[in-house]
Amino acid sequence: MKKQLKKRGGLSKVRLFPCLLLCIFLGGLTGGEAEAKKFSGLKVHGDYRILEPIVSEVPRNKSGVSREDILQRVRQKLWESGIKPDRPRNNTHYLDVDLVILSKGTAFSVEVSLKKMSQAYGYDPREVGPILKLPQGRYGLFGNAGRSKSYVLDAVDEVMDEFLADYKDSNLR
Repeated sequence: MKKQLKKRGGLSKVRLFPCLLLCIFLGGLTGGEAEAKKFSGLKVHGDYRILEPIVSEVPRNKSGVSREDILQRVRQKLWESGIKPDRPRNNTHYLDVDLVILSKGTAFSVEVSLKKMSQAYGYDPREVGPILKLPQGRYGLFGNAGRSKSYVLDAVDEVMDEFLADYKDSNLR
């Protein structure tokens, strides 16, 4: 892997760590309430107040956070926002939550996005695939996975707050 990074001109582990620290520092400066923006890719068919969260598998890690911990936190955030964490009636869309932890468990990234079933939104699945991610904001953070479980879950909260502000704003207009 190291050879591939060097051949491609990518970042080495030594250079990646300061970049992660900078991202964490800059992410911490934003603080406060998320400012909502409207994105056409977040507009859904049917009742926007029903949104099924799908959380990727989470490998064993130093912080002790599990897939179930992430799913529970995401469901809690949805309920607090007035959104039922359940499958929409016509199974047209879902919330994709992806937590990636580096192999040594020292750093993580969490990303949230709205995925749509292409056929339900008028696209030919043979041309674009069965699932789409249409234009929307970027909802993600990097952090130190070795700190604590609550630190990772707080990052999930922050990303969910940003996503939910835009999701609700996009569907209320």
